[in-house]
Amino acid sequence: MYKINKPCNCNEISSQTDLALVNNMENISKAVPSEPCSCTPYSLLCCCGPQNGISVIQPACQNLPDGSVVNNPAYVPSLNQSFWTYKFMTDCSTTARGISGIAIPICQLINATTLIVSEKIDGCGTFTPVDYTLTTNDPNFGTAPSGFQFVKIETDDRYDKGVTVEYRLEIVGDYPIAIQPINVKAATSIYVFDCDCFQVPQCNPEGKLSLTKTCSNTIINNQATLNYHLSVDNIGDGTLDNVQFNDVITIPTNIKVGSITVTPETLTVNTSPAGQIFISGNLSTIEAGGGIIINYTIQITGVTAPGNYVVTNIATASALNTQDSANCSTHLNVVQLVTVKCCVIEGNKAMYRFTISSVDLSPNVTIDIVDNLFIPGGITVRFTSFGDCVATFANTEEQVPLDIDITGPLRILITCNNVLVPQSGSIHKDVSFLLISSSFVGVSIIENEVESVTPTVSENQLFLGAGALPVKAFMNVELSIECTNPCS
Repeated sequence: MYKINKPCNCNEISSQTDLALVNNMENISKAVPSEPCSCTPYSLLCCCGPQNGISVIQPACQNLPDGSVVNNPAYVPSLNQSFWTYKFMTDCSTTARGISGIAIPICQLINATTLIVSEKIDGCGTFTPVDYTLTTNDPNFGTAPSGFQFVKIETDDRYDKGVTVEYRLEIVGDYPIAIQPINVKAATSIYVFDCDCFQVPQCNPEGKLSLTKTCSNTIINNQATLNYHLSVDNIGDGTLDNVQFNDVITIPTNIKVGSITVTPETLTVNTSPAGQIFISGNLSTIEAGGGIIINYTIQITGVTAPGNYVVTNIATASALNTQDSANCSTHLNVVQLVTVKCCVIEGNKAMYRFTISSVDLSPNVTIDIVDNLFIPGGITVRFTSFGDCVATFANTEEQVPLDIDITGPLRILITCNNVLVPQSGSIHKDVSFLLISSSFVGVSIIENEVESVTPTVSENQLFLGAGALPVKAFMNVELSIECTNPCS
Protein backbone atom coordinates (compact mmCIF):
# COMPACT_ATOMS: atom_id res chain seq x y z
CA MET A 1 0.00 0.00 0.00
CA TYR A 2 1.34 3.43 -0.95
CA LYS A 3 1.13 6.41 1.35
CA ILE A 4 1.50 9.90 -0.11
CA ASN A 5 2.13 12.67 2.40
CA LYS A 6 0.68 15.27 0.03
CA PRO A 7 -1.36 15.13 -3.16
CA CYS A 8 0.00 15.94 -6.60
CA ASN A 9 -0.46 19.56 -7.70
CA CYS A 10 0.12 20.42 -4.08
CA ASN A 11 0.01 23.99 -2.85
CA GLU A 12 1.04 23.42 0.75
CA ILE A 13 3.49 21.08 2.41
CA SER A 14 2.69 18.42 4.96
CA SER A 15 2.78 19.14 8.68
CA GLN A 16 5.87 16.94 9.00
CA THR A 17 7.71 19.00 6.39
CA ASP A 18 6.41 22.25 7.95
CA LEU A 19 7.93 21.25 11.28
CA ALA A 20 11.27 20.47 9.64
CA LEU A 21 11.29 23.86 7.99
CA VAL A 22 10.43 25.67 11.21
CA ASN A 23 13.31 23.92 12.97
CA ASN A 24 15.55 24.76 10.05
CA MET A 25 14.64 28.45 10.25
CA GLU A 26 15.51 28.49 13.95
CA ASN A 27 18.93 26.94 13.28
CA ILE A 28 19.62 27.15 9.58
CA SER A 29 22.95 25.29 9.72
CA LYS A 30 21.41 22.27 11.45
CA ALA A 31 22.41 19.00 9.77
CA VAL A 32 19.88 16.59 8.33
CA PRO A 33 21.19 13.38 9.90
CA SER A 34 21.19 10.13 7.96
CA GLU A 35 18.81 7.60 9.50
CA PRO A 36 17.37 4.29 8.24
CA CYS A 37 14.23 4.83 6.17
CA SER A 38 11.44 2.35 5.47
CA CYS A 39 10.06 2.22 1.95
CA THR A 40 6.80 0.62 3.08
CA PRO A 41 4.39 2.25 3.33
CA TYR A 42 5.84 4.42 0.57
CA SER A 43 5.85 8.14 1.31
CA LEU A 44 6.81 11.35 -0.48
CA LEU A 45 8.17 14.73 0.50
CA CYS A 46 6.82 16.41 -2.59
CA CYS A 47 4.81 15.39 -5.65
CA CYS A 48 4.35 18.02 -8.32
CA GLY A 49 2.64 17.19 -11.57
CA PRO A 50 1.60 16.46 -14.14
CA GLN A 51 2.43 19.06 -16.76
CA ASN A 52 1.96 17.67 -20.24
CA GLY A 53 2.63 14.15 -18.97
CA ILE A 54 5.65 15.06 -16.81
CA SER A 55 5.71 14.86 -13.00
CA VAL A 56 8.48 15.73 -10.54
CA ILE A 57 8.70 13.88 -7.21
CA GLN A 58 10.94 13.99 -4.15
CA PRO A 59 10.62 10.69 -2.25
CA ALA A 60 10.98 10.53 1.51
CA CYS A 61 13.57 7.74 1.24
CA GLN A 62 16.65 7.37 -0.96
CA ASN A 63 19.44 4.91 -1.74
CA LEU A 64 23.00 5.80 -0.76
CA PRO A 65 25.99 4.52 -2.78
CA ASP A 66 26.62 1.79 -0.18
CA GLY A 67 23.10 0.42 -0.78
CA SER A 68 21.56 1.65 2.47
CA VAL A 69 18.12 3.27 2.44
CA VAL A 70 17.94 6.52 4.41
CA ASN A 71 15.91 9.69 4.69
CA ASN A 72 15.92 12.21 1.85
CA PRO A 73 17.76 14.55 2.06
CA ALA A 74 20.44 13.18 4.41
CA TYR A 75 23.86 14.14 5.74
CA VAL A 76 26.34 11.35 6.54
CA PRO A 77 28.98 12.67 8.97
CA SER A 78 31.40 9.78 8.41
CA LEU A 79 31.57 10.67 4.71
CA ASN A 80 31.11 14.42 5.18
CA GLN A 81 28.58 14.23 2.35
CA SER A 82 24.94 15.16 1.94
CA PHE A 83 22.60 13.34 -0.45
CA TRP A 84 19.54 14.73 -2.25
CA THR A 85 17.37 12.61 -4.56
CA TYR A 86 14.69 13.64 -7.08
CA LYS A 87 12.47 11.62 -9.45
CA PHE A 88 11.17 12.60 -12.87
CA MET A 89 8.31 10.68 -14.48
CA THR A 90 7.05 10.94 -18.05
CA ASP A 91 3.88 9.12 -19.14
CA CYS A 92 3.04 7.64 -22.53
CA SER A 93 0.39 10.11 -23.68
CA THR A 94 0.54 11.24 -27.30
CA THR A 95 1.03 14.89 -26.31
CA ALA A 96 3.86 14.22 -23.85
CA ARG A 97 7.42 14.86 -24.93
CA GLY A 98 10.51 13.29 -23.44
CA ILE A 99 12.63 15.30 -20.97
CA SER A 100 15.70 16.87 -22.55
CA GLY A 101 16.96 18.98 -19.65
CA ILE A 102 16.57 19.47 -15.89
CA ALA A 103 17.59 22.39 -13.64
CA ILE A 104 17.77 21.87 -9.86
CA PRO A 105 18.74 24.88 -7.67
CA ILE A 106 21.63 24.35 -5.22
CA CYS A 107 23.85 26.61 -3.13
CA GLN A 108 25.91 28.87 -5.41
CA LEU A 109 29.14 28.02 -3.52
CA ILE A 110 29.08 24.31 -4.45
CA ASN A 111 31.60 23.52 -7.17
CA ALA A 112 32.18 20.57 -9.50
CA THR A 113 34.98 19.13 -7.35
CA THR A 114 32.54 18.57 -4.48
CA LEU A 115 29.47 17.41 -6.45
CA ILE A 116 28.57 14.11 -8.12
CA VAL A 117 25.31 13.74 -10.03
CA SER A 118 24.15 10.15 -10.56
CA GLU A 119 21.28 8.86 -12.69
CA LYS A 120 19.16 5.75 -12.35
CA ILE A 121 16.79 4.91 -15.16
CA ASP A 122 13.89 2.81 -13.86
CA GLY A 123 14.51 -0.89 -14.54
CA CYS A 124 18.05 -0.31 -15.80
CA GLY A 125 20.42 -1.19 -12.98
CA THR A 126 22.05 1.15 -10.49
CA PHE A 127 22.97 4.81 -10.17
CA THR A 128 25.58 5.92 -12.69
CA PRO A 129 27.44 9.27 -12.61
CA VAL A 130 26.42 11.60 -15.46
CA ASP A 131 27.74 14.88 -16.81
CA TYR A 132 26.24 18.16 -15.68
CA THR A 133 26.95 21.88 -15.72
CA LEU A 134 26.68 24.52 -13.00
CA THR A 135 25.23 27.85 -14.07
CA THR A 136 23.57 30.88 -12.53
CA ASN A 137 22.15 32.07 -15.85
CA ASP A 138 20.95 29.68 -18.53
CA PRO A 139 19.43 30.54 -21.93
CA ASN A 140 16.66 28.00 -21.39
CA PHE A 141 16.03 28.07 -17.65
CA GLY A 142 16.81 31.72 -17.01
CA THR A 143 18.45 33.12 -13.88
CA ALA A 144 18.83 30.97 -10.78
CA PRO A 145 17.24 32.25 -7.54
CA SER A 146 19.39 34.59 -5.44
CA GLY A 147 22.12 32.65 -3.62
CA PHE A 148 21.61 29.62 -5.85
CA GLN A 149 22.92 28.11 -9.07
CA PHE A 150 21.39 25.49 -11.33
CA VAL A 151 22.62 21.93 -11.60
CA LYS A 152 21.79 21.51 -15.27
CA ILE A 153 21.43 17.92 -16.50
CA GLU A 154 20.94 17.18 -20.19
CA THR A 155 19.51 13.76 -20.97
CA ASP A 156 21.13 13.41 -24.43
CA ASP A 157 18.44 10.94 -25.59
CA ARG A 158 19.27 8.41 -22.87
CA TYR A 159 15.51 7.96 -22.38
CA ASP A 160 12.22 9.31 -23.75
CA LYS A 161 8.66 8.59 -22.59
CA GLY A 162 7.12 5.94 -20.34
CA VAL A 163 9.94 6.12 -17.82
CA THR A 164 10.82 7.17 -14.28
CA VAL A 165 14.34 8.48 -13.71
CA GLU A 166 16.03 9.28 -10.40
CA TYR A 167 18.84 11.80 -9.91
CA ARG A 168 20.97 11.75 -6.76
CA LEU A 169 23.17 14.70 -5.83
CA GLU A 170 26.20 13.76 -3.70
CA ILE A 171 27.63 16.94 -2.18
CA VAL A 172 30.64 17.30 0.09
CA GLY A 173 29.54 19.08 3.26
CA ASP A 174 26.42 19.71 5.29
CA TYR A 175 23.89 22.21 3.92
CA PRO A 176 20.63 23.59 5.30
CA ILE A 177 17.34 23.05 3.51
CA ALA A 178 15.59 25.55 1.26
CA ILE A 179 12.37 25.24 -0.74
CA GLN A 180 12.78 25.99 -4.44
CA PRO A 181 11.05 25.03 -7.71
CA ILE A 182 12.57 22.57 -10.15
CA ASN A 183 12.58 23.24 -13.89
CA VAL A 184 12.23 20.75 -16.75
CA LYS A 185 12.74 21.20 -20.48
CA ALA A 186 10.85 18.96 -22.93
CA ALA A 187 11.22 19.74 -26.63
CA THR A 188 10.95 23.55 -26.76
CA SER A 189 8.82 23.91 -23.61
CA ILE A 190 10.04 24.86 -20.12
CA TYR A 191 7.95 23.56 -17.22
CA VAL A 192 8.34 25.07 -13.75
CA PHE A 193 7.36 22.69 -10.96
CA ASP A 194 6.67 25.04 -8.07
CA CYS A 195 4.72 23.18 -5.41
CA ASP A 196 6.45 24.96 -2.51
CA CYS A 197 7.86 21.68 -1.18
CA PHE A 198 10.98 20.61 -3.07
CA GLN A 199 13.88 20.53 -0.62
CA VAL A 200 17.23 21.68 -2.04
CA PRO A 201 20.62 22.55 -0.47
CA GLN A 202 21.10 26.25 0.26
CA CYS A 203 24.23 28.04 1.39
CA ASN A 204 25.00 28.38 5.06
CA PRO A 205 24.45 32.08 5.89
CA GLU A 206 27.75 32.36 7.77
CA GLY A 207 31.16 30.82 7.24
CA LYS A 208 31.06 27.06 7.85
CA LEU A 209 33.99 24.65 7.79
CA SER A 210 33.89 21.33 5.97
CA LEU A 211 36.81 18.90 6.34
CA THR A 212 37.20 15.90 4.05
CA LYS A 213 40.02 13.42 4.41
CA THR A 214 41.28 10.33 2.60
CA CYS A 215 44.25 8.15 3.47
CA SER A 216 45.98 5.24 1.81
CA ASN A 217 49.33 3.55 1.52
CA THR A 218 51.48 2.73 -1.47
CA ILE A 219 54.17 0.06 -1.66
CA ILE A 220 56.84 0.43 -4.34
CA ASN A 221 59.94 -1.78 -4.39
CA ASN A 222 58.88 -3.09 -0.98
CA GLN A 223 59.00 0.42 0.49
CA ALA A 224 55.78 1.71 2.07
CA THR A 225 54.49 5.28 2.15
CA LEU A 226 51.42 6.58 3.98
CA ASN A 227 49.49 9.14 1.92
CA TYR A 228 47.00 11.70 3.24
CA HIS A 229 44.84 14.14 1.27
CA LEU A 230 42.63 16.68 3.04
CA SER A 231 40.37 19.45 1.83
CA VAL A 232 39.43 22.22 4.26
CA ASP A 233 36.52 24.12 2.67
CA ASN A 234 34.36 27.06 3.66
CA ILE A 235 30.91 26.00 2.48
CA GLY A 236 29.26 29.02 4.10
CA ASP A 237 28.50 32.51 2.84
CA GLY A 238 30.90 34.38 5.15
CA THR A 239 34.68 34.71 5.41
CA LEU A 240 36.47 32.61 8.04
CA ASP A 241 39.57 34.08 9.70
CA ASN A 242 42.27 32.40 11.76
CA VAL A 243 41.39 28.86 10.70
CA GLN A 244 43.28 26.36 12.87
CA PHE A 245 44.21 22.86 11.75
CA ASN A 246 45.34 19.85 13.80
CA ASP A 247 45.81 16.19 12.91
CA VAL A 248 46.92 13.37 15.21
CA ILE A 249 48.18 10.20 13.51
CA THR A 250 48.71 7.12 15.66
CA ILE A 251 51.45 4.76 14.44
CA PRO A 252 51.86 1.22 15.88
CA THR A 253 55.17 0.95 17.75
CA ASN A 254 56.41 -1.86 15.47
CA ILE A 255 56.49 0.58 12.55
CA LYS A 256 59.51 2.84 12.08
CA VAL A 257 58.82 6.21 10.49
CA GLY A 258 61.21 8.07 8.19
CA SER A 259 60.84 11.40 6.41
CA ILE A 260 57.54 13.30 6.51
CA THR A 261 56.56 15.75 3.77
CA VAL A 262 53.74 18.24 4.36
CA THR A 263 52.08 20.88 2.17
CA PRO A 264 51.44 23.68 2.80
CA GLU A 265 54.86 24.03 4.39
CA THR A 266 53.50 26.42 7.03
CA LEU A 267 52.16 23.41 8.93
CA THR A 268 54.45 21.97 11.60
CA VAL A 269 55.25 18.33 12.33
CA ASN A 270 55.87 16.94 15.81
CA THR A 271 56.84 13.28 16.25
CA SER A 272 56.83 13.32 20.04
CA PRO A 273 55.73 11.26 21.90
CA ALA A 274 56.64 7.94 20.27
CA GLY A 275 53.87 6.35 18.30
CA GLN A 276 52.16 9.61 17.36
CA ILE A 277 52.61 12.29 14.73
CA PHE A 278 51.10 15.74 15.24
CA ILE A 279 50.55 17.99 12.20
CA SER A 280 49.16 21.42 12.99
CA GLY A 281 49.13 25.10 12.09
CA ASN A 282 47.19 28.19 11.11
CA LEU A 283 45.51 28.12 7.70
CA SER A 284 44.83 31.86 7.88
CA THR A 285 41.70 33.09 6.04
CA ILE A 286 39.33 31.08 3.87
CA GLU A 287 36.87 33.08 1.80
CA ALA A 288 33.27 31.98 1.25
CA GLY A 289 33.30 29.09 -1.20
CA GLY A 290 37.07 28.77 -0.90
CA GLY A 291 39.22 25.97 0.36
CA ILE A 292 42.73 24.78 1.17
CA ILE A 293 44.23 21.47 0.09
CA ILE A 294 46.55 19.71 2.54
CA ASN A 295 48.74 16.76 1.60
CA TYR A 296 51.31 14.79 3.52
CA THR A 297 53.32 11.64 2.99
CA ILE A 298 55.00 9.56 5.68
CA GLN A 299 57.80 7.19 4.71
CA ILE A 300 57.99 3.81 6.47
CA THR A 301 61.60 2.74 6.94
CA GLY A 302 61.06 -0.57 8.68
CA VAL A 303 58.70 -2.94 10.46
CA THR A 304 60.01 -5.14 13.26
CA ALA A 305 57.42 -7.94 13.05
CA PRO A 306 54.82 -9.27 10.63
CA GLY A 307 51.14 -8.52 11.09
CA ASN A 308 48.17 -6.47 9.93
CA TYR A 309 48.75 -2.94 11.24
CA VAL A 310 46.18 -0.15 11.38
CA VAL A 311 47.30 3.48 11.30
CA THR A 312 44.53 5.71 12.65
CA ASN A 313 44.10 9.46 12.89
CA ILE A 314 41.68 12.30 13.43
CA ALA A 315 41.97 15.77 11.92
CA THR A 316 40.15 18.91 13.06
CA ALA A 317 39.70 22.32 11.44
CA SER A 318 38.23 25.13 13.53
CA ALA A 319 37.42 28.82 13.38
CA LEU A 320 35.07 31.16 15.22
CA ASN A 321 31.69 29.43 15.68
CA THR A 322 32.50 26.54 13.33
CA GLN A 323 34.45 23.32 13.48
CA ASP A 324 34.62 20.07 11.54
CA SER A 325 36.53 16.82 12.02
CA ALA A 326 37.41 13.88 9.82
CA ASN A 327 39.13 10.58 10.44
CA CYS A 328 40.32 7.68 8.36
CA SER A 329 42.50 4.63 8.75
CA THR A 330 44.86 2.71 6.53
CA HIS A 331 45.86 -0.93 6.86
CA LEU A 332 49.44 -2.05 6.33
CA ASN A 333 49.90 -5.77 5.76
CA VAL A 334 53.38 -7.06 6.63
CA VAL A 335 54.26 -10.63 5.67
CA GLN A 336 57.11 -12.88 6.75
CA LEU A 337 57.63 -16.50 5.72
CA VAL A 338 60.13 -19.27 6.38
CA THR A 339 61.28 -21.85 3.82
CA VAL A 340 62.42 -25.41 4.58
CA LYS A 341 63.63 -28.04 2.09
CA CYS A 342 64.12 -31.74 2.65
CA CYS A 343 64.30 -34.99 0.67
CA VAL A 344 63.03 -38.58 0.94
CA ILE A 345 64.44 -41.72 -0.72
CA GLU A 346 62.74 -45.14 -0.84
CA GLY A 347 64.66 -47.54 -3.07
CA ASN A 348 64.86 -45.84 -6.46
CA LYS A 349 62.00 -43.48 -5.58
CA ALA A 350 63.12 -39.98 -4.63
CA MET A 351 61.32 -36.81 -3.62
CA TYR A 352 62.33 -33.24 -2.85
CA ARG A 353 59.86 -31.33 -0.66
CA PHE A 354 59.89 -27.63 0.10
CA THR A 355 57.64 -26.19 2.78
CA ILE A 356 56.82 -22.48 3.14
CA SER A 357 55.20 -21.39 6.38
CA SER A 358 53.67 -18.20 7.74
CA VAL A 359 55.57 -16.55 10.61
CA ASP A 360 53.67 -15.35 13.69
CA LEU A 361 50.81 -12.99 12.73
CA SER A 362 51.56 -12.73 9.02
CA PRO A 363 48.33 -12.25 7.04
CA ASN A 364 47.36 -14.40 4.08
CA VAL A 365 49.71 -13.98 1.14
CA THR A 366 49.83 -15.27 -2.41
CA ILE A 367 53.37 -16.06 -3.54
CA ASP A 368 55.42 -17.12 -6.56
CA ILE A 369 58.15 -19.72 -6.03
CA VAL A 370 61.17 -20.52 -8.20
CA ASP A 371 62.96 -23.82 -7.56
CA ASN A 372 66.11 -25.06 -9.30
CA LEU A 373 66.93 -28.75 -9.85
CA PHE A 374 70.20 -30.03 -11.38
CA ILE A 375 70.61 -33.54 -12.78
CA PRO A 376 74.35 -34.30 -13.32
CA GLY A 377 75.71 -36.03 -16.40
CA GLY A 378 75.34 -39.78 -16.64
CA ILE A 379 72.23 -39.93 -14.43
CA THR A 380 68.86 -40.86 -15.91
CA VAL A 381 65.64 -40.03 -14.06
CA ARG A 382 61.93 -40.21 -14.72
CA PHE A 383 59.80 -37.45 -13.13
CA THR A 384 56.42 -38.50 -11.73
CA SER A 385 55.19 -35.18 -10.25
CA PHE A 386 56.07 -31.52 -9.99
CA GLY A 387 53.50 -30.78 -7.27
CA ASP A 388 51.12 -28.83 -9.57
CA CYS A 389 53.99 -26.54 -10.55
CA VAL A 390 55.47 -25.96 -14.00
CA ALA A 391 58.86 -27.41 -14.83
CA THR A 392 60.93 -26.26 -17.83
CA PHE A 393 64.39 -27.03 -19.16
CA ALA A 394 66.58 -24.04 -18.30
CA ASN A 395 68.37 -24.01 -21.67
CA THR A 396 65.31 -24.35 -23.94
CA GLU A 397 62.39 -23.24 -21.70
CA GLU A 398 60.49 -26.28 -22.99
CA GLN A 399 58.25 -28.06 -20.51
CA VAL A 400 59.71 -31.13 -18.82
CA PRO A 401 57.59 -34.23 -19.52
CA LEU A 402 56.40 -36.69 -16.89
CA ASP A 403 56.98 -40.45 -17.07
CA ILE A 404 59.74 -40.18 -19.71
CA ASP A 405 63.41 -40.99 -19.10
CA ILE A 406 65.70 -37.98 -19.32
CA THR A 407 69.46 -37.97 -18.84
CA GLY A 408 71.70 -35.23 -17.44
CA PRO A 409 73.41 -32.92 -17.41
CA LEU A 410 70.20 -30.89 -17.18
CA ARG A 411 69.10 -27.87 -15.18
CA ILE A 412 65.37 -27.66 -14.57
CA LEU A 413 63.44 -24.61 -13.36
CA ILE A 414 60.29 -25.31 -11.36
CA THR A 415 57.90 -22.37 -10.91
CA CYS A 416 54.84 -22.32 -8.67
CA ASN A 417 52.70 -19.21 -9.15
CA ASN A 418 49.73 -17.82 -7.20
CA VAL A 419 50.23 -20.11 -4.23
CA LEU A 420 48.23 -19.07 -1.17
CA VAL A 421 49.97 -19.29 2.19
CA PRO A 422 47.25 -18.81 4.82
CA GLN A 423 47.72 -16.91 8.05
CA SER A 424 49.27 -19.23 10.66
CA GLY A 425 49.51 -21.93 8.01
CA SER A 426 51.90 -23.44 5.48
CA ILE A 427 52.09 -25.05 2.06
CA HIS A 428 54.37 -27.69 0.65
CA LYS A 429 55.26 -28.84 -2.84
CA ASP A 430 56.74 -32.21 -3.78
CA VAL A 431 58.98 -32.92 -6.77
CA SER A 432 59.06 -36.69 -7.26
CA PHE A 433 61.10 -38.87 -9.62
CA LEU A 434 62.50 -42.35 -10.17
CA LEU A 435 66.24 -42.96 -10.42
CA ILE A 436 66.52 -45.09 -13.54
CA SER A 437 70.28 -45.47 -13.98
CA SER A 438 73.68 -43.92 -13.41
CA SER A 439 76.78 -44.34 -15.56
CA PHE A 440 78.92 -42.20 -13.26
CA VAL A 441 81.55 -44.02 -11.23
CA GLY A 442 81.74 -42.65 -7.69
CA VAL A 443 79.47 -40.12 -6.06
CA SER A 444 77.29 -37.78 -8.12
CA ILE A 445 75.03 -35.14 -6.60
CA ILE A 446 71.46 -34.22 -7.61
CA GLU A 447 71.12 -30.64 -6.38
CA ASN A 448 67.87 -28.83 -5.53
CA GLU A 449 67.33 -25.38 -4.11
CA VAL A 450 64.51 -22.89 -3.64
CA GLU A 451 65.89 -19.78 -5.32
CA SER A 452 63.19 -17.22 -4.61
CA VAL A 453 59.87 -16.68 -2.87
CA THR A 454 58.10 -13.41 -3.71
CA PRO A 455 54.56 -12.03 -3.30
CA THR A 456 52.52 -12.37 -6.47
CA VAL A 457 51.22 -8.81 -6.03
CA SER A 458 53.96 -6.74 -4.45
CA GLU A 459 51.89 -3.54 -4.20
CA ASN A 460 49.57 -4.87 -1.48
CA GLN A 461 51.96 -6.02 1.25
CA LEU A 462 55.32 -5.36 2.78
CA PHE A 463 57.45 -8.49 2.56
CA LEU A 464 60.00 -9.32 5.26
CA GLY A 465 61.31 -12.29 3.32
CA ALA A 466 60.99 -16.07 3.35
CA GLY A 467 64.10 -16.95 5.34
CA ALA A 468 67.71 -17.21 4.19
CA LEU A 469 67.44 -18.12 0.51
CA PRO A 470 68.45 -20.12 -1.38
CA VAL A 471 67.47 -23.13 0.71
CA LYS A 472 69.24 -26.27 -0.57
CA ALA A 473 69.06 -30.05 -0.31
CA PHE A 474 71.20 -32.73 -1.99
CA MET A 475 70.95 -36.37 -2.97
CA ASN A 476 74.14 -38.41 -3.37
CA VAL A 477 74.05 -41.00 -6.15
CA GLU A 478 76.85 -43.54 -5.85
CA LEU A 479 77.73 -46.33 -8.25
CA SER A 480 80.38 -48.82 -7.09
CA ILE A 481 82.12 -51.49 -9.18
CA GLU A 482 83.79 -54.66 -8.06
CA CYS A 483 85.74 -57.30 -10.03
CA THR A 484 85.11 -60.88 -8.98
CA ASN A 485 88.15 -62.27 -10.88
CA PRO A 486 90.93 -59.73 -10.55
CA CYS A 487 94.02 -59.94 -12.75
CA SER A 488 97.16 -61.33 -11.18
